[in-house]
Amino acid sequence: MAASSSSGKDKASNEDKPQDIQLLDKPEIQNVLNSDVAINALLGRLKQSLLTCEEFIKFLRKKVFFEDEHVEELGKQFKHFFMDTTTGSSSLKRRIHEILEYDGKLAKVKKSYVTALQKMYDEMSALLFTMTKMRKSVKENSRRLEKEVSDAIHIAEKSQSRYNSLCQDWDKLRLADPTKTKLTLRGSKTTKEQEEELLRKIDTADLEYKQKVDHSTSLRATFINKERPKIVSELRDLILETDTALSIQLQKYTIWTENLILNSGVTVAPVEASKSMRSVASSVSNARDLYMYLNKYNSSTKSGSMVNRNLIPVNYKKHSSMIKISGPSPTTNTNSKTSMPSFSVDTGKNSKNKKTSENPSSQYNSSNLGTSTSSSKTAASATGAVLGAATGAATGASASGLPHVSNGSFSDDKETGKEKDKSLPFAGSGSDFKTLDPGNSNTMRAPSEATDFTTVTSESDRPLSQVQTNASMPPGTQKNFKTFGVSLEDLVEYEQDMVPAIVRQCIYVIDKYGLDLEGIYRRSANITEMSKLKEEIDKEPDNIAMILPSKNFKDDDIYLVASLLKAFFASLPDTLLPAEVTEDVKTCLSIPDEKTRKNYMHGLIYKLPDAQYWTLRALLFHLKRVVSHEPKNRMGTRQLYIIWGPTIISPNDEEPNDVNFQIKTMEVLYDVADQAFEQD
Repeated sequence: MAASSSSGKDKASNEDKPQDIQLLDKPEIQNVLNSDVAINALLGRLKQSLLTCEEFIKFLRKKVFFEDEHVEELGKQFKHFFMDTTTGSSSLKRRIHEILEYDGKLAKVKKSYVTALQKMYDEMSALLFTMTKMRKSVKENSRRLEKEVSDAIHIAEKSQSRYNSLCQDWDKLRLADPTKTKLTLRGSKTTKEQEEELLRKIDTADLEYKQKVDHSTSLRATFINKERPKIVSELRDLILETDTALSIQLQKYTIWTENLILNSGVTVAPVEASKSMRSVASSVSNARDLYMYLNKYNSSTKSGSMVNRNLIPVNYKKHSSMIKISGPSPTTNTNSKTSMPSFSVDTGKNSKNKKTSENPSSQYNSSNLGTSTSSSKTAASATGAVLGAATGAATGASASGLPHVSNGSFSDDKETGKEKDKSLPFAGSGSDFKTLDPGNSNTMRAPSEATDFTTVTSESDRPLSQVQTNASMPPGTQKNFKTFGVSLEDLVEYEQDMVPAIVRQCIYVIDKYGLDLEGIYRRSANITEMSKLKEEIDKEPDNIAMILPSKNFKDDDIYLVASLLKAFFASLPDTLLPAEVTEDVKTCLSIPDEKTRKNYMHGLIYKLPDAQYWTLRALLFHLKRVVSHEPKNRMGTRQLYIIWGPTIISPNDEEPNDVNFQIKTMEVLYDVADQAFEQD
């Protein structure tokens, strides 16, 4: 039904297209297209279409980013919950696990949607780039032709003014006194001579006037009859092509959104009702789960646990030696001739016999014995684990060259190694203690990922990591992967983050400890210490944690972090602002108007790859925080331009030694940061 309605709409739209085209052929529209305002009007309309395209591209870019992040989280988070779904677990737990698995199915459905949106984003970006370039070309051509016609008409007007001026002089000369002479540098001239000279000038001016008029008229006719219709037609086609492409992309967007919703619905509620999410949820049997749980206690292995041994009563039983001394037992039946033993029962009361009545007591004793034995083993295990940990710690201390500290309760300095082993309970016995190494124990407490994880190393009191994230290190960092000299794209791809971990760590430390230090980026650190720290980070990415200062840190530790951040950007294979945009940067700096220059730089920043875009954003906002503390750190904008310009900006390819080019570019980047990036 939906497919038929969709095809019907397509047919209707196809039938409407010729009618829409005919609207542009109506007289009132042709009157506008044939006027002088046509080119400017169409250029303005094409610019509106391009702005619409650009705004749609921005929306798609953000939507792709958020949807992709949602897909990643949706596809992996459900795997960490309700993982124990063995046959012994309840049906409620198993059904919850099955329902959560639908998140993985929905993530696969949404993945294709995100891929389609990414493709739309790429296509529309290419469309915007192409149409902007073509509009600029048409605009420049039309302005050139109009200027040629305008200049020709202006020259013709000058020739006309000169010709009219000479004619007015001729009229004045004719009305003057014929006998009057005119004195010149070459002598006096009579009226007749003046008339002849003036007529010659009028003839020359008339000829020039006529030529200029003919030339301007010819250019105007060519422009109006040939060039302008061609430009108008080209602009109209560009507008229609742009709007048609946008309409097609809009239809794609709606189709992919419909597919996402329909496929999600089919995933959750398929045609086969038994496989739907609702059927899975309704198949929970709470009563049966409780029955299965309680029925386990009827098994042979758990039958003893049904009796609370603390509630077993004690049977009164007089000792046999006391029976002979004190006479008959109070339980003896006086009516009978033969007295019954005290441990016997009256068979007429349907009571248990002696064997049965003694059984609970025997069960109790044996159970207590078992419990005692089990408790002893548990205690021994705990004691052995503690002793094993102590022994392992002592061994580790000896191996690392640390002084050995003896404990009188466990060992004595005079005892031999063999005697020490004998003094330890359960030493070398059984299978309870395979090793005394506490590292093999599975009972170690794992740190929570939701809290900050800090550990003191043996060599210093630096914590392992304080990168602002829930995990101890940013996700994706791998061993044996260098940090310095690696391109930003590769580093961000491996770390699975938008900004490299080392940049975030350095900025975090400087923001927290170094904003008030004088000359934070102007003062250099010890080269040997910085080289050593770089080697450690390149050797093992987790060593980024060494950037954090110790508890008793010095100012030099913070200056070292600032120098390390500059060294990282200086070691990039390509500068943070890539060399490929150098020509565009030149164009930007040549723009005299400040607002236009900032808008142009905004466009360049927007075209940067994601790695450069987000890293540049983090750095610029950090530098703004440094400048906000200028009264204390004496680091103004000019100092930062001089320091950071040559570090993150490629030199002028025509004049590599022109540092001013990089400093000016840094100034424009700093000024446009608030406009180009969203605030933190």
